[in-house]
Amino acid sequence: DQKWGFQGWLGHKYEKGATEFRLWSPLARRVQLLLFKKGSKKPKIIKMSRGTSVNKDRHEMNTHGVWSTTVKKDLDGVAYQFRVYHEESFYQDTRDPYSIALSLDNKKSLVVNPQRLVPRGYEKVTKQKASWRKANACSSVICEMHLRDFSILETSGVKKSYRGTYLGACQKGTKNAHGDVTGFDYLKRMGYNYVQLQPVFDHHKTYDKDGKLLYNWGYDPENYNVPDRQFAADQKNPVAPILELKRMIQAYHEAGIGVIMDVVYNHTYSSYSSPFQLSVPAYYYRMHDNGSFQDGSGCGNETASEKEMYRKYMIDSLTYWAEEFGVDGFRFDLMGLHDVATMNAIRSAMDDIDTRILIYGEGWDMGIGLPADQKAKKDNAALMPRIGFFNDNARDAVKGSEVYGHISYGYVFGALLEDKIAKSLLGSRGFVNYLMPGQVLNYIEAHDNYNLNDLMHHLHPHDSPEDIKKRLYLSNALNLTMQRMCFMQLGQEFQRSKMVATGEDGNYTEEDVKRAMNSYNSPDEVNRVDWNQVTLKKELIDKIAKLIERKRTV
Repeated sequence: DQKWGFQGWLGHKYEKGATEFRLWSPLARRVQLLLFKKGSKKPKIIKMSRGTSVNKDRHEMNTHGVWSTTVKKDLDGVAYQFRVYHEESFYQDTRDPYSIALSLDNKKSLVVNPQRLVPRGYEKVTKQKASWRKANACSSVICEMHLRDFSILETSGVKKSYRGTYLGACQKGTKNAHGDVTGFDYLKRMGYNYVQLQPVFDHHKTYDKDGKLLYNWGYDPENYNVPDRQFAADQKNPVAPILELKRMIQAYHEAGIGVIMDVVYNHTYSSYSSPFQLSVPAYYYRMHDNGSFQDGSGCGNETASEKEMYRKYMIDSLTYWAEEFGVDGFRFDLMGLHDVATMNAIRSAMDDIDTRILIYGEGWDMGIGLPADQKAKKDNAALMPRIGFFNDNARDAVKGSEVYGHISYGYVFGALLEDKIAKSLLGSRGFVNYLMPGQVLNYIEAHDNYNLNDLMHHLHPHDSPEDIKKRLYLSNALNLTMQRMCFMQLGQEFQRSKMVATGEDGNYTEEDVKRAMNSYNSPDEVNRVDWNQVTLKKELIDKIAKLIERKRTV
């Protein structure tokens, strides 16, 4: 890092008369730019030049690991790749790690005129205008949702061509067959002041034998700075995902609701074909001494946030989402795999944009690549001011824990945990040495594990529907009464279920239970939100909405 680190811009910069390209690849023998004209499979090959400046003290001037070239033509809409020669006669072609748009086959990066990335009537978010962002983080009530689940069913009332899309998530005036408000209008009526989107960056996709896209939550990153095309209503325009996501975010902002992105910088889908590995082999990942990939993520690899150029990449990427899309916060997947110094640098970079941008994540202790005191885990909260952590202590106190199928009982199921409930209500400093209130994110349900309603039916199969509803209300009441921030999964207030019986006579099979507990790749019939529930559970919804209203006034 001291020798090769670089702190200038990377990727491409477009102007109508010329586009400049830059790739950091310090160990490459040579690098070429491949340009693909529309409809052509054979690229034009352009030599890139290595920088000549060596400055170990000022890395913005340390260009000897950077390859660049300028093409003096209008390249708007032209696809490109980099050809990196690792040996004199061995090369690999890669997308740009800093891609902001992709060709329709997702295999190439795309040059785009920035003027084409602004929807009609779109206003760029500024700190001064972002009145929906909360000055007091503890008044935040965050609703987690998956874009496909949100509107894929007919009961959503969303028009067919918009179901499961960015535009479907912001369609106004939707109702179910009973005439009750659904979707975007429902979120406004409930009073949530933030939504957290499960991954909307470009991620790996699998297809069945008929070419149909198979469901996946999206925790398989491939291109961090590109909105995923599967959520676009327009599948033919390569920049449609950008335009439609911006329109969606603006609609939420106009409704007074902030938008938080679920980001997954801790690993990539592939260890071998990611742009990181193709451009600088074995640098961006934590490796064992024998050359194999460390795997604290459980997904085949883990990224090395402590290295200068991956730390830079994370900051650059988050800055792009915050400035270009107006994103109001970031939820970090497996944040405990990142290092403390990087998370603090991210907090500082976001503060430069707006101190009200939320940052929180999963502070679990994972991996072996970092010393314990350098991990961005919950136990090190005192080292990371104004970064929040999912509060599993309070979650387990209320409903119990679920770890790899092992379930323990919580307070609402009869466990004698009044002492832990008391600590939770008082802000959870009795569990962890938090520095400030905004470091605690209370929750009782998320996309992982059983939905609360399904867990209740599992642990108390003989309870009456009324008793189940009372337990569910008590759980939500505790969650919304606890001091600090509050997080909810969409539907926990109307008894959303992922239990779908496929056995004989309507019985649940072992596979049905497994899918409900971990539905990351389960089909729509498991993950979808059934908006008829808002009709069936009106009384419960109204009571929880009142709690949300009170929480927002903190």
